[in-house]
Amino acid sequence: MFSRRIVSILLAVVLALRLAAPFALPALAAPSSSQTAADRAAVESAVAEYNTAQARNAQLKAQAEKVSSTLDAAVANESVAEQQLATMMSSSYRSDDASFLSVLLGASTLEDFVARWDLLKRIAQQEAETLAAMRTARVQAERSAADLMELQAAQAKAVDELAAHVAAARKTLAASEAALRDYNARTAAPAKSAPPAKPKQPTGSGAWKTAIASHYGLNFTGRGASGEAIGPYSMIVAHKTLPFGTLIEFEYNGKRAVAKVADRGPYTAGRTFDLGPGVIRVLGFSGVHEVRYRIISR
Repeated sequence: MFSRRIVSILLAVVLALRLAAPFALPALAAPSSSQTAADRAAVESAVAEYNTAQARNAQLKAQAEKVSSTLDAAVANESVAEQQLATMMSSSYRSDDASFLSVLLGASTLEDFVARWDLLKRIAQQEAETLAAMRTARVQAERSAADLMELQAAQAKAVDELAAHVAAARKTLAASEAALRDYNARTAAPAKSAPPAKPKQPTGSGAWKTAIASHYGLNFTGRGASGEAIGPYSMIVAHKTLPFGTLIEFEYNGKRAVAKVADRGPYTAGRTFDLGPGVIRVLGFSGVHEVRYRIISR
């Protein structure tokens, strides 16, 4: 009798387990190898795009530095030529035109007259060559400044595009903690073992001055008083009186940017310039601060 009861209980337990089996919670599946491979592929693709963007940034930076050096050299050459011309003009004013005539008339012989005439011709030729050198340097400075504006605008845009790409990649990879961790590690900036170097000061020999500047909004869009369209990467600046098209180079915290006068303002007392959206991106400028500047051409 007792054995029958045990058998009945066992049968009931087995039956209950069979009935419950279809409703049992499924076991957690281990990550499939295909899913891991997909994560790896996504990370590799995102990192490849990141590296391409970084290489483009480095290329633009190298080009900008080269053009900046050319601009410095052109401004220096122009400055030297201007000083030479100023010296010549000063000498001419100190000795009136009659002195040149007296030099010729003071010749005692024909040979002496010819020698003095030749000397005066060489002086005039030197003045003409100095003037030509100054004009050549000015043209080179204007071309370099225009090229630098384009490169710096492209740099600013490339930096923003890279940041947007990183944000999008992190959002895509967020579903996999391992993939996101791998991406962050491979795109992290290298640690700096030494303190940052002191900012480089401008090296050109142009006349650098200081002024207080404010700025447009980073994403400003509109049209300047000159009629030129202004966007988030426009290398423009506003000034109350300088002619439209005047090229100005600015320096702030060791960074430099070239801008073109395309608008009027600022009209707040004590401020000389309103820096355009592209300019403040290049300079890392925000707020109202003193800047260094030099006029390249007007």
